[in-house]
Amino acid sequence: MELERFDLPDELPPGSILAKAGVTMVSAGTEVANYLGRTTERPPERDEPYYPGYSFAGEVLAVGKGMERFGPGDRITGPLPHASIVLEARPERLARITRIPDGVSDRTAAFSQLSCIALNGVRKASLQLGDRVAVVGAGLVGLLAARLARLSGGHPVVSYDLVAERRAKALEFGMAAAIDPASGTADRETAAIAPGGFDVVIEATGAASAFVPALQLAAQGARVILLGSTRGIVEGFSPYAEAHRKGLSIIGAHVWTAPTHATVHDKWTEPANRAVLLSLMAEGSFDVTSLVTHEVAPSEAGAVFAGLAAEPENYVGVEIDWTR
Repeated sequence: MELERFDLPDELPPGSILAKAGVTMVSAGTEVANYLGRTTERPPERDEPYYPGYSFAGEVLAVGKGMERFGPGDRITGPLPHASIVLEARPERLARITRIPDGVSDRTAAFSQLSCIALNGVRKASLQLGDRVAVVGAGLVGLLAARLARLSGGHPVVSYDLVAERRAKALEFGMAAAIDPASGTADRETAAIAPGGFDVVIEATGAASAFVPALQLAAQGARVILLGSTRGIVEGFSPYAEAHRKGLSIIGAHVWTAPTHATVHDKWTEPANRAVLLSLMAEGSFDVTSLVTHEVAPSEAGAVFAGLAAEPENYVGVEIDWTR
């Protein structure tokens, strides 16, 4: 991973924007999987460069002819890449970009994309006030999902993670409990909090080995949300024993399952979710700044990706500050 210089066109394409980055956030799951060549988007044999990033906060510098939604000086956030200056002309991508309200910093707004991903998963759970919620995985997306589950009525919301530092972060972030699933007391702790299991289980590790343990946390008739982008084959999965007899609903919650256009049945498009999240950030109800564990200059990004690949447990929220 290295910085690369590129040239900007003399004239912007019609309907485009040119935006200057303030802060971009690393999506440790997807971006590091691509970095390591573990995805269909970037298999090991691919020899073209991979340009990561889709969590951007910055300012519009200029717009192409016909662009009416944004103008120079607008602060924006959305799925744009890691770059000091970004030219975006794709209508489908521009439709997912939102203005940043006053009172929300770039550092906070850069969380909006991963928060949209987490919120889409929480919405798939159809939470009701008092639903007992387990979130498996206390990485960045898992922690965001856990806080949003609380805001949506989950009670209690419990985090499960193998890493002590992440469990501590979950407690700091307001979870009712943080349990080590490998400890000898995990079953007893779970039974004390949610006798019979949880009404909603959100799997946010992205690890195939966590799938069956997540199902085992679920109560009869529970909803299990697959939020982490799990890659690999699940070993030892018995559909009859783990899902069928318990009457579980197993729901895929990839970000692309959010509706593209609002309907009377589901108005929560990605831009609609982002607008709500930014509003919550502005009023202080969704304070995410404590999740930033690393804030680096662009020149340090290569070392951060190498660190995330080698020791992901040492990182939670990683932001690149393009003003440095």
